[in-house]
Amino acid sequence: MQHEERVFEAFLRQYREIFRVLINAAEQITGQYSVSFEQYLLLKQIHEQRNITLSELADATHTTRSAAARKLRALLLDGFVEQEAKLDDRRVKYLRLTTKGTNVEHDIRQAFLQSAEAWDQIPTNLTTENINDFFTQYQQNIAIWDRTRPKFRRPVLHAKKKVLGED
Repeated sequence: MQHEERVFEAFLRQYREIFRVLINAAEQITGQYSVSFEQYLLLKQIHEQRNITLSELADATHTTRSAAARKLRALLLDGFVEQEAKLDDRRVKYLRLTTKGTNVEHDIRQAFLQSAEAWDQIPTNLTTENINDFFTQYQQNIAIWDRTRPKFRRPVLHAKKKVLGED
């Protein structure tokens, strides 16, 4: 039991530290353009996949449609993204970057690339390729863990579904 506690505490400590550093670095870059890191991910996806719909954007960025819509609303208001209705079905809206959005996406991408070059300056015997291999393996391990870990249901939602007869 003591071993499991140490593993658990190490996991939490590493999780907090790794993601604190990475999220802070990402937000520092995107914040210069008044965009959150999550909003940048939407800009990047819209840039890479022309004529994408909100549903496709949510799927591509692994988020819910409502969360994507909230983040997108700010990008629309700030003039980074525009919508165009599909000709044969006006309810379907295609998303495109404006010139302003394209410029911001490009500038943020360049800042991330410049930041990534700092990996070469870390005093280590690992090459950039070794570091990338580590992150790739880490990502694959996390995906396996996520698929195999026990899933927990929130009791409130579970009870609410029972009352509604959805369970």
